[in-house]
Amino acid sequence: MIDHIWTVLCSRSVIDTETNNVSIQDVLEQITVNDDPKLNGFLPIPLELITLWGRRESDKGTEGMERVTFLTPSGKSNVVTEAKIDLSAVERHRHKVKFPGLPLSEAGRYYFRVEIQEKDNEWREVAAIPLTVMFQPQK
Repeated sequence: MIDHIWTVLCSRSVIDTETNNVSIQDVLEQITVNDDPKLNGFLPIPLELITLWGRRESDKGTEGMERVTFLTPSGKSNVVTEAKIDLSAVERHRHKVKFPGLPLSEAGRYYFRVEIQEKDNEWREVAAIPLTVMFQPQK
């Protein structure tokens, strides 16, 4: 089986080539937009969603699929990515999704829902990473 170890939303991450460790910079929990909400609004700030997966049993290789869905406060959803998790030869797998910005048209709590599908099983949610968005019109 595959374990979800963690998921983090940040502005940037750097992977050390010698150690393969990741440095996560500017973890995002909240964004304040200095404008009014706009229908079909888009905030062009780069973001990354990084997820770490691992084998539940270290001596048994396995594979699965990861899916990330972006959910708005009003309940609209959009699948951002689906990616293979291959733990057949390694014990851990890190997946990074880069965003050039986010579609933000309303204030409230957005979520990045992370799901896994193993073998022929159904998709199973393992994390819902919140991002609170506030709009503050300029005076």
